[in-house]
Amino acid sequence: MALNRKYSQLPDLDTAPDIYETPDLTDDNSTAPPKTTLGPSQSDYDFDDEEDDDHPGISRSKLRIEEARNRFFPAQVDARDVNFSDRLDGKRKSYKVTSRRQRILENGTLELGDLSGDEEDDAENLERKIARLKREIEEAKEEYNKRKDSPDGAPHEDLADLSTALDELTIPTSGLRQPKSPAQNVVKEPSATSAAIDGATYTVTYAPDYEQSHTLAKTADFDRRLAQLETAIGVTAASMPGLDGDRLPGAVVPTLEHLQKQLTILSQASTSSIDTISRRVRELTKEADQLEKARKAAKAAQESLEASGVQTSEPADEQTAKINALYGTLPAIESLAPLLPPLLDRLRSLKAIHSNAATASETLDRIEKNQSEMAEDIIQWREGLDKIETAIKASDSSMNGNMEVIDGWVKGLEARLSKLS
Repeated sequence: MALNRKYSQLPDLDTAPDIYETPDLTDDNSTAPPKTTLGPSQSDYDFDDEEDDDHPGISRSKLRIEEARNRFFPAQVDARDVNFSDRLDGKRKSYKVTSRRQRILENGTLELGDLSGDEEDDAENLERKIARLKREIEEAKEEYNKRKDSPDGAPHEDLADLSTALDELTIPTSGLRQPKSPAQNVVKEPSATSAAIDGATYTVTYAPDYEQSHTLAKTADFDRRLAQLETAIGVTAASMPGLDGDRLPGAVVPTLEHLQKQLTILSQASTSSIDTISRRVRELTKEADQLEKARKAAKAAQESLEASGVQTSEPADEQTAKINALYGTLPAIESLAPLLPPLLDRLRSLKAIHSNAATASETLDRIEKNQSEMAEDIIQWREGLDKIETAIKASDSSMNGNMEVIDGWVKGLEARLSKLS
């Protein structure tokens, strides 16, 4: 059969023919297997070398069946979903072989343990290692107590450190030996998930208030960053008369805007502008006094009407609800009055700083790009200047050579003229 070219380069490829020729059957050469009867009297060494008069050409080697059975008895083969085909496929699945623990007792009896997976084996091996280390440390302590008078004895601090390390490595026996039942693996609460990895159980719990605490943490981080910036700039209650120690410090951007306005007023101040400002302030003060008087008069009139029992016209229900809602929120607003304005100012300042920082980063990128372009131009100019300097030096050297040649010619002419004269 011709070999397929696609598989010609594969290693260990058998190129032998697929069809083999066998000799024809004769009367004295039969392919029928010999019939052997295994009885209860069969010894440990089956198929010994026995003389068989019927088939003298068959060689029977010694096969120890009991030893072979004991050799493969602890093994268990899992051949579920195994693919034994000859296809060259990476998805082929092989069988798994697991073995049980076995040990030979003093009387020669072979004892087999329970089948266990790698997870339980690793856990029990770890437990045995910890127990062995503890026993060795106890033996070392006893040896140390016997040899503590000797100068070569081990220090007690090392033994204590080893004991502490073993205490940290101690794993509860219940978590190592007892396998989890399927019912215990079911998640009881929707806010918690459990995952078993290498015999240990890790629980991840989601707190409903995590998002709120995360937001508060972000706000606290904003406040800390603004405080650091204000400290770096020097905006404090001691340096600014408008800031009180009991209240939150003012934000940077509103403070800078206030200072800029004050400086602008002071730099552009004149007699006419000061008079205009003072006149405007007096008008605003009068209007505020009139508003306060009107409010007091309205309140007194309302109290007198209520005392006389006169029914006042009720406003619309919607307007009444809005007014009542506003009056209901007044206590909360008054309690937050010292805190909200500076906090909002600080948040606005942080937003402005972040936007300016983004713009500044873009500006820095443009500046760096321009600098790189300028550096390239400078390199080109430097190369051009080097070439010009080289050309100038070459022209100077050629001019000096020409001057020397011309000087020789002039001297020769002068000598000739002197001879002629």
